[in-house]
Amino acid sequence: MQLDRLMLGIPLYSDYYKEHDYIVQAKDAFHQTIQGLYHLAANKQRIEIRIVLQKQSIPRLVKLAKFIYKNLPFVEHVAFMGLEHQGYTPHNMDQLWIDPVYYMEELGEAVEFLSHKQLNVSIYNSQLCLLPRELWPYSRRSISDWKNIYVDECKECAVFDKCGGLFASGENVHSGFLKAI
Repeated sequence: MQLDRLMLGIPLYSDYYKEHDYIVQAKDAFHQTIQGLYHLAANKQRIEIRIVLQKQSIPRLVKLAKFIYKNLPFVEHVAFMGLEHQGYTPHNMDQLWIDPVYYMEELGEAVEFLSHKQLNVSIYNSQLCLLPRELWPYSRRSISDWKNIYVDECKECAVFDKCGGLFASGENVHSGFLKAI
């Protein structure tokens, strides 16, 4: 195994310590995460920051992007990730779920900021019909085949083969704005 190709994906939910700690439900998690990131960087480890797009992380999304650029210059990749309906998520949908169509402005601004600063940026777990076309180049088909589905609205879509689809776990909870292109 070539460890020099290994990249660690580390979640970061906010630039503000209290918000990050609240989201992960662990006191001092933000400071421990930042300290861990610097430790990994000092040891020449390749790092990806993973930002899960959910109701609590959206209001500070652009500030988080700016924080990453300013304070984590060693980060190799930033991934904005659509919410998967697994673990505690189904039990906390009212606190976590936001229809992706309602955060496209914040997502676009955060992605464009990081991209213009020459950081590698991707959008995972999203559907092309919800993304503004200028964000399509950042979209990746990132959902594993065994848990990826497409709903009826997708069947006649012209970009079906390029779209990330949906998590099977979210078949009944997805954007109300899905449509064939």
